Amino acid sequence: MARWACLFLCAMWPFVAGAVEQVEVWGTSEEPGVPEAFQAWHTQYEDDGNYGESWFFMTHTSEGGALYALLSITNLGLRTYDGSIDIQYYPPEGEAHRYHREVRRAELAGSEEQMDITVGGGHAWGGGRAYHLEVDEPGVQLRLDLTNRMDPYRFGNGKLVFFEDRSAEWAMGINVPSGEARGSLTMNGQTWDLAGSGYHDHTWTTIKLPSAMDRWRVVRILGEQFDLVLHNQHFTKKFGGGDNNFGLLAIDGRRVATSRNFVLSPTATRKVAKVDMPTAFEVALDAGGWKVEGTLTEERFHDSIDVLAQVSFPVRVAIKAFYSNPRMQRYAARYELDVTDPEGVTEHLSGECLVEANTF
Repeated sequence: MARWACLFLCAMWPFVAGAVEQVEVWGTSEEPGVPEAFQAWHTQYEDDGNYGESWFFMTHTSEGGALYALLSITNLGLRTYDGSIDIQYYPPEGEAHRYHREVRRAELAGSEEQMDITVGGGHAWGGGRAYHLEVDEPGVQLRLDLTNRMDPYRFGNGKLVFFEDRSAEWAMGINVPSGEARGSLTMNGQTWDLAGSGYHDHTWTTIKLPSAMDRWRVVRILGEQFDLVLHNQHFTKKFGGGDNNFGLLAIDGRRVATSRNFVLSPTATRKVAKVDMPTAFEVALDAGGWKVEGTLTEERFHDSIDVLAQVSFPVRVAIKAFYSNPRMQRYAARYELDVTDPEGVTEHLSGECLVEANTF
């Protein structure tokens, strides 16, 4: 099953009047970075019917292509530990290329101590400065190697903890905030070079995400000199109805600021598959002595994926009860940003970035 919508400093979320349930946002941790066990397969949730876990890779190629690849495991549906392999590649020109296969439990294997997970013909492993993904499936061969430009990162302890009794959680580690990407993808009789800049994160959840959040928007500007990764999640009314923002800024491969207090505000939308997709944003970030201000504008539409259309009947029956119209909408955007350093020197930066606008 596709689990793309499965991420990302105060200790408690500020509740609005009438909020029913509580959520603790990014608790504290004395361990720096993303511990190896945090990146591993969390098999202790085998009996949790809400469990889902995913290892997500993304590459923005030097030629302007975009790769999204995911290995995932879920207990939603009629069985425990259903897995899936999902790949979408959007070339600079032409039609999208997609691959999806559901995987039974017998084809899953992994470590509980470090990131080393096998889902069917997909294998993801790594740590520290190097992460890898291989997929060898009928008609699809993928090899992706990411070399980190900076250390893996998580906000606080990497977890959102739900309910007063702390009975559910959603967790994320950003293993590759930005990295050099190398590799290739062969699919539908064509081969593409994946050289460029890449991103990788790992998430797991023990709560049905649509009960906790109703949208999740992500902007990724990746490169050797400038990186800006912004996540905007919006909680449902059940959990206060507020925004959970988290992002990081890097200059020349060095993380200079992290922030939960930034602006990623839509300034234009259009209907895509009956959903209002934001097509332009105002961006403003002020953290660590750095300021970023400017705009993002849709430049090249990639996809609007109906999550329900690509899952098996048992899983579809189970999730239709709590997913309304789950869509994963993606496009390449033009960014125009003014970046001011702590000395007050401003530089205007422009280029292409990747945007995801997910609704649950």
